Amino acid sequence: MAERQAPVRESPRAAAFCFLLIIVAALAAYHNSFSGPFVFDDIPAIVDNPSIRHLWPITRVMAPPLTAAGATGRPMVNLSLAVNYALGGTNVAGYHAGNLLLHIAVALLLFSLGLRTLRLPSLEGRLEGQARPIALAITLLWTVHPLLTESVTSVIQRGELIVGLFYLLTLYGAVRSFDSTRKAFWYGWAIAACLLGMASKEVMATAPVMVLLYDRAFLSGSFKKALMQRRPLYIGLAATWVLLGLLIFSHSDRNETVGFGHGVAWWAYALTQCQAIVRYLGLALWPQGLVFDYGTEVVKDVTVVWPQAAILLVLLGATVYATVRQPKLGFAGCWFFGILAPSSSVIPLTTQTMAEHRMYLPLIPVVALAAVGLFIKANKKTGLAVAVVVAALLGWRTERRNDVYSSAASLWGDTTSKRPGNARAYNELGNALDGMGRMSEALANYDKALQLKPDYAMAKYNKAESLLKMGQASTAIELLDQALRIKPAYFKALKLKGDALVQLGRSDAAITSYEEALKLQPNDSGAARILGLALLSAGRRAEAIERLQAVLRADPRDARAHSSLGYAFSKVGQVDMAIQHLAAAARLEPDSAEAHANYAVALDQAGRLTDAIGEYRQVLMLKPEDATAHYSMGNAYAHTGQSLQAVAAYEGALKYRPEYPEAHNNLATVLRRMGRVDEAREHYRLALQYRPDYPQARRNLAALLESQDAPPTQEESR
Repeated sequence: MAERQAPVRESPRAAAFCFLLIIVAALAAYHNSFSGPFVFDDIPAIVDNPSIRHLWPITRVMAPPLTAAGATGRPMVNLSLAVNYALGGTNVAGYHAGNLLLHIAVALLLFSLGLRTLRLPSLEGRLEGQARPIALAITLLWTVHPLLTESVTSVIQRGELIVGLFYLLTLYGAVRSFDSTRKAFWYGWAIAACLLGMASKEVMATAPVMVLLYDRAFLSGSFKKALMQRRPLYIGLAATWVLLGLLIFSHSDRNETVGFGHGVAWWAYALTQCQAIVRYLGLALWPQGLVFDYGTEVVKDVTVVWPQAAILLVLLGATVYATVRQPKLGFAGCWFFGILAPSSSVIPLTTQTMAEHRMYLPLIPVVALAAVGLFIKANKKTGLAVAVVVAALLGWRTERRNDVYSSAASLWGDTTSKRPGNARAYNELGNALDGMGRMSEALANYDKALQLKPDYAMAKYNKAESLLKMGQASTAIELLDQALRIKPAYFKALKLKGDALVQLGRSDAAITSYEEALKLQPNDSGAARILGLALLSAGRRAEAIERLQAVLRADPRDARAHSSLGYAFSKVGQVDMAIQHLAAAARLEPDSAEAHANYAVALDQAGRLTDAIGEYRQVLMLKPEDATAHYSMGNAYAHTGQSLQAVAAYEGALKYRPEYPEAHNNLATVLRRMGRVDEAREHYRLALQYRPDYPQARRNLAALLESQDAPPTQEESR
């Protein structure tokens, strides 16, 4: 078969119009996705991932910890998260914007690759000059398809987006090399993209094979000819498997979530995938009833899934037959099954036996076959018009689906309604409700999770955490002990048990619990820092400071360690050292209201009231509803004689916390000095109403009444 491509008849204006239409479609479908919070694996991969806090040293960024969920063993994913963090910290909108930009980049690349493929001599004659509208239809339908919502809107699923980008870049480089006079350049392009893809996600493993299948189906006509003509390319692509092998080997059990020996038999996982793949295909054709998390259930009886297994066997057989007899059609089937194979075969992924985000790249051939079939049946204008209408409907469904992602409670509530047997969904819904302060509802959902899965250590841990917030430390410890019996090496449970013991005043036992946690994860700076604070509360101040200094030696840019060390120094009377470390914490975390508040308090205590006021202003810029910051700033203004500013600050505190007796009392005192006696009397009265046993307010009110010769009311003298 001839390898020469037909001349590309493309005008810059037409290409620009198609690109613009694709971008507009993506923005329209995902414009409401930017406020969705971090959920599920986003938390360990972003919020609790120390390796993304700094872009240097790069070796640390490229080696995320085992606990980093979707970033573990995927250096390029972790690097992208680190770039996001460098640009905007944990501002979730920036991560969603990053995901959407990646998705748009993949879509534009898909259009370019589709257009180049459809203009190959082997296809152009059959499609009668319809390459551009068909490529545009395929890209639009794929870009806005609701089945991709999880891949784009769930932040950590950017792994699918990144590997999708490198997968298509690999194929694009290979395709460009086929008729180029600069073969070496495009070979290098394809190999480099493939190497980066191997560092992104395991599905990249099939990319070298897919390039070969494409070559054989659309260009060379045989595997032998393809390998002979482009041997350097295929040797280079195959060499990238070495990197993938090293990454898989170095993270062989992926924190006990991937592979054999973790409680899921290979045959049960394979049966589950029969159900999963047929469902994916159904959702591709009719995207109704999308589910964020299918849970961890597996099918153990073939009779349960025999219809799906039969459908799958027919499709696999058809793919094999077409690959031999109709290679172009067979390539579509190979693309679909080949990319799904690493996650949807016999190697168990125990934490997610089904997941819609796995359809990010496999959806392409499904949409492509549908679009080509449409254009074969209809003329160019009609085909494109129908595709645009369908894309508009799909985009509207995607936009509606994004509304579900707008809050963790909404997302997990939707999941539990669709998968009522999913214990993890109830556990996560409990977490979401806990974060909203709806504690009784949170506890009810934890209980539901434990009814479905009595040995669910994480649900016991989360319930204990909620109980601890409610002051029920003893009950929390009982639950944590149960969780530790199920999972003895439960690092977070040991840490939380230490917190509960601190709440009960059992400092020595708390220290023991923190030390046991650190034996499991010696490099966890958070546990080491909390241990330092526990030592401080136990009166072991020198040990506490030494421990916190060790945390800072390991990472001088650890803002929380600076904050804790500043607090420790303040406890031993070393005010200058305390201020130095608290200033560093505020500098390293400029968007942290807590860091600025701690620094402000230290400055206030040191008598540097003007500087303290400046820091309180920073706190209120970040957190306007912080009543304590308003109150403290009011005190600083009052002590510097700035009465009007003090009044405004106290009123700010009372706006957000009307039942704030100290703010009422201090505001009354300033008002009295300003001669606003009636207002002062009212605020003293309110202070006593909200805190009847407030001796200072009672003395102040008595002094005010005495100076005015006004007898107290019965309530005021009570």
